[in-house]
Amino acid sequence: MKLNAYVRIIAVLIAVPVAACGSLTGTGDQYWLKDEGPRFPSTDESLAAYHAYVWNLTAAEWARESERVHGAVGRDQHLFQRVREAIVAAAPAAPQREHARAQQLLEQCEREAQNAPSLKALIALLRDELAERRRLEDRLRDETRRADEADQKLGALKAIELNLLERGRPAGNRKP
Repeated sequence: MKLNAYVRIIAVLIAVPVAACGSLTGTGDQYWLKDEGPRFPSTDESLAAYHAYVWNLTAAEWARESERVHGAVGRDQHLFQRVREAIVAAAPAAPQREHARAQQLLEQCEREAQNAPSLKALIALLRDELAERRRLEDRLRDETRRADEADQKLGALKAIELNLLERGRPAGNRKP
């Protein structure tokens, strides 16, 4: 699917520049990684990896992750936790209403990240990614609606054609 490939490219583009700089101090909670997996030296890299992790969650996994992150944000109001909350809300498995909340959270986090330029850049990329995905989803919805309307019109034309064919047949050859 083109959207999935687009988002994977964005994730790579986010991870590469973020790997070069890490200026945000935070909890560094990386529970989503395997125990034997690598740990990231900066929270910026950790957030980029978290984005990749959240992107692949199923709806049930997303619900558990969302609860976990909301609990963490309740205990720790650090910017790192609020960015994680925005990433979870923007996930593809999240309900549509969460995407609007993610946009608001990302805008708030971007304003608060004035003294963390690498984090501000990451947040801007996430915000742009979400806006682009929402635009593509709206376009898909419009195209689907147009296709459905075209199918209905085609069905109506077929019915008219059959009706005309039936009228043109002699009375004894008509279908019951």
